[in-house]
Amino acid sequence: MEDMPTDRFGFYRPNKDDLYRGISVPNVDQIRKRESKWRKMLDTWNSYMKANHKKVKERCRKGIPQSLRGIAYQHLTGSRERLVENPNLYQQLVSTDDADCPWLESIDKDLHRTFPQHFLFRTSKGQGQSELRDVLKAYSLYDTNIGFCQPMAPIVATLLMHMPDEQAFWCLVVICQKYLIGYYSPGLEGIKSDSKLFGRLLKLYFPQISKHLIKNGADDPLLYMCEWFTCIYCRSLPWNIVLRILDMFFCEGVKVLFKVGFTILNIALGSPQKRERCSDLLNIITTLKSPPEALLQEDIFFLELNQLKIKDGDFVREHLAIALH
Repeated sequence: MEDMPTDRFGFYRPNKDDLYRGISVPNVDQIRKRESKWRKMLDTWNSYMKANHKKVKERCRKGIPQSLRGIAYQHLTGSRERLVENPNLYQQLVSTDDADCPWLESIDKDLHRTFPQHFLFRTSKGQGQSELRDVLKAYSLYDTNIGFCQPMAPIVATLLMHMPDEQAFWCLVVICQKYLIGYYSPGLEGIKSDSKLFGRLLKLYFPQISKHLIKNGADDPLLYMCEWFTCIYCRSLPWNIVLRILDMFFCEGVKVLFKVGFTILNIALGSPQKRERCSDLLNIITTLKSPPEALLQEDIFFLELNQLKIKDGDFVREHLAIALH
């Protein structure tokens, strides 16, 4: 595998033609301009965020420069403050005797399955897998009500591609406690509630797609959106798109996951011709869980995503309707 070329994100690609397929690469001058703007924001983050939140959101939607994603994610989530407020806690959790971590056997089983095609995680017990194990172990001891849930592994691995393990740990803490509340609890209450909300909003904004899914037995959004949301699309979409989703998600929150899901559905099933070609349950679920890359060109995908207007009032109203039932 080491002889294979890697793309700019560190994934091995057996076919050199796959290195840039579907990827929009800014020119060098554009990259430098974006990096300069982001450095200025990050240097005065608290004051800039208070005065220019709209500008931050616009720049996140355009994509955070790859070189600054790690530090930007920590600022956007507020995880840096958690780390400063809890010095040495991560090291204490990692150094806890393995015998005192009831989730470790499950964690160890997932290590080799997490992005084995990425250079950082290709080697058993190498740096990437070791840090992944440490972060997941630490979190399972930090939050014993949740412990460990499989979708955490690809999220943590993604964070480790951009930051050291202690920083990734605190980002995971904020994701679980602020962004995806209840998603990884034993009863999965958070994702179950949001699946109902997803179905109601889908019916409101895309009634023809909703009817098509119901007609073909895909009426429960959990059939296809559970992995989307719990993994923040890390296992479902091309990597260039995944990272830009994360850029937006850490700035705008879980609403981004809904908009991404609706965009995938609209790209895959938005016309009568597309619905006719995808007219049974197996084809629908297969297409939605792993959309063909031909349907997911970066520029087109985010153009459609950012044009999608989901009103906050509709979120609130439909959420209240679910609670009342």
